Amino acid sequence: MALSTQSWGLILVVIAPLLVISISSIIVWQAFGQEAQQMINRRVEIWALFYRGMVAAFVVGAVVQGSIIYVGWRFREGNKKNQPREPMGGAHR
Repeated sequence: MALSTQSWGLILVVIAPLLVISISSIIVWQAFGQEAQQMINRRVEIWALFYRGMVAAFVVGAVVQGSIIYVGWRFREGNKKNQPREPMGGAHR
């Protein structure tokens, strides 16, 4: 049974927020937890989580921007490899 586009959209609308909430709750839980009766400075832990998140965001942003630049450069109009070819008339290469 194949799922329709509407079904996939509904699944993404339901699953994506649940996934984000569960992952973020696990990460944020560390900032408010206690280990072995030792008090944790919440301000320091929150800034550490912020720093880790920003590092991850910059890495993901750099990868996405690099991919966009590569695709734009590879498939530009002036690229010789991207010129239309003549029909081969049934011949396979």
